[in-house]
Amino acid sequence: MRIGIMLRHLNELGGVVVYTKNIIENLLDLDRENEYVFLYNDKAMLGTYSSYKNVRELVIDKKNKFLWDQYYVPKAVKSEKIDLIFNPKLSIPLFAPAKRVFTMHGLEQFVLPHLFKLYDNIYFHLMMPFFCKRAHAVIVMTETGKIDLKRHLPVGDDKIAVINESYQEKLVQIKDRKRLLEIKQKYNLPDKFIFFVGGLTPLKNFSNILRSFNIVRMKTEVKLVVAGFKRWKYAHDMELIERLKLQDDIIMLGFVPDDDLGCIFNLAGCFVFPSLYEGFGIPVLEAQACGCPVISTITGATPEVSGGAAVLVNPYNHRDIAQALYSVLTEGDLREKLVRDGLENVKKYSWRMTAQRTLELFRKIS
Repeated sequence: MRIGIMLRHLNELGGVVVYTKNIIENLLDLDRENEYVFLYNDKAMLGTYSSYKNVRELVIDKKNKFLWDQYYVPKAVKSEKIDLIFNPKLSIPLFAPAKRVFTMHGLEQFVLPHLFKLYDNIYFHLMMPFFCKRAHAVIVMTETGKIDLKRHLPVGDDKIAVINESYQEKLVQIKDRKRLLEIKQKYNLPDKFIFFVGGLTPLKNFSNILRSFNIVRMKTEVKLVVAGFKRWKYAHDMELIERLKLQDDIIMLGFVPDDDLGCIFNLAGCFVFPSLYEGFGIPVLEAQACGCPVISTITGATPEVSGGAAVLVNPYNHRDIAQALYSVLTEGDLREKLVRDGLENVKKYSWRMTAQRTLELFRKIS
């Protein structure tokens, strides 16, 4: 079988790219039988997977995303004699002469449409029903995602495959105190801090993190450390920092490499992640794998993914979040239980299993 993979997003940041890179690497390690055609839109990506004998890399150097998906990819599918085309990110070519599979990472645009940019809302609500209708299979991350998909889009059970994501498995508990001290000094981290990782959007609920932190810092000496990048509609959050006079108690790190990220998880007093909706929530598992207590949300898929090993809060109630933060920071028995249960929970997940089940799906529909 000749499998095409659409990779015009491979040079971006975020959880979808983490998923894409890990599933590709594990597919190639598992599968020496099928041939792969990787479709990029950036010449700089050429050579990324050239060491694999069963991979052909092809650049479609066109900037318009819609035409890239719907005109140029179908042409490549035909010319390259591709049997199955897979997009790890939210779309498929509607009329490509091949079996079509895509991954639906979450239903945020349908559950909370007011949090997204107008263009994104129009695109998702207009095109997603067509993608679902024309796909031979739609991958979702969780059972929660399957329920949401069926609620909002015309997709039958026979098309939906629940295949869990995983987490960066090199993120682990670190016993090397010298290494931890190096990272602490590199980022000028305080002795006691709450940690948040994520792109700043209204979906991540950063404003309520700020409001809850403002309460907690009055009760115990603690800072807030933020890793991630600004995405959209974040101006209000930045203004809130000034309005609550939090500037001296927040450390904004920007993007942090994975090797350093694991150390920061290990150093943190807890990880706070009260998103309004997550299709999966990779950072929850990353924190658990590092032995960092997790505070997350009762909404979306995080109750399922966190596996009972997190304190779950109402994300719309900043006082609820504040109470959870204070409890985790000050109650030793609770912290120990969250750490122990979190380390056990992550054992259920691996990228190799994700890739294996995805490959089984490809073979099933081919």
